[in-house]
Amino acid sequence: METISEHNGLDIALIHPNKGAMYSPNLYKWLTSPSRKHRAWTSRVYKDREGTLWVGMLDLGDLIGQRLMYVLCNGAKAESAAWCGLKGLSEVDGFWKRYIEVGRCAIDPAHREFFVGGDTRYKIDGDLRTCLWCGATHKRILTPRTVMDETWESL
Repeated sequence: METISEHNGLDIALIHPNKGAMYSPNLYKWLTSPSRKHRAWTSRVYKDREGTLWVGMLDLGDLIGQRLMYVLCNGAKAESAAWCGLKGLSEVDGFWKRYIEVGRCAIDPAHREFFVGGDTRYKIDGDLRTCLWCGATHKRILTPRTVMDETWESL
């Protein structure tokens, strides 16, 4: 596998956090870190065999980058590392295009994650919620459950 150094197709200005809460401030800071400016044009998103998302670039089959969720949590403080031997690593086709369109919903299309700054992600109307980032609508399902607590008391 060769080094991928050509431009990744991301126009960094389009995902600036001032464009809306749908864009991660921490991902933007990581991509535009003053000491690592190349990240904005070299970084791509990859998925490994277990479904973990990674951001960075390939160098002779090794990933130079970081776990995407770690970047989302730590921003520019998340250092890149050389990750050797990641199993089943493949590029997520069209990731940056999708991220520009729907922001962090490209990372969480199932809408199961909570993102910092995502408290305005949904409009809720009764048992329906609509994602204001991508337009997806979800119905609330309430599932009853029985919980048995066991305690012991002295006789």
